Amino acid sequence: MKAIRIASLALAATLAFGVSGASAGCVNKGAVATAGTAKEAKWYAMETMVQAVSWSLWPGWLSTGKVEGYSVRNERYRCNPEGGQVTCHGRATFCTKG
Repeated sequence: MKAIRIASLALAATLAFGVSGASAGCVNKGAVATAGTAKEAKWYAMETMVQAVSWSLWPGWLSTGKVEGYSVRNERYRCNPEGGQVTCHGRATFCTKG
């Protein structure tokens, strides 16, 4: 009985911390892109992540390189050559400002 109570408390704590993170207005996105260079593949991966957050952000991002109304955190990429191309796996956290 005591083990069940401890497990229930652990589950409740996990859910409580998860809710606080969600209420902060952040979403994690990931994308995979392939291009001729790592720089291009990273650009295409970020483009896909921005589109996954909201298509309405895409035109502004294309013209300015910034995601209006969001801060981008923990942007990271893992790139590997494949034949004559480079494939990059990207991840980033998008948090609403304000």
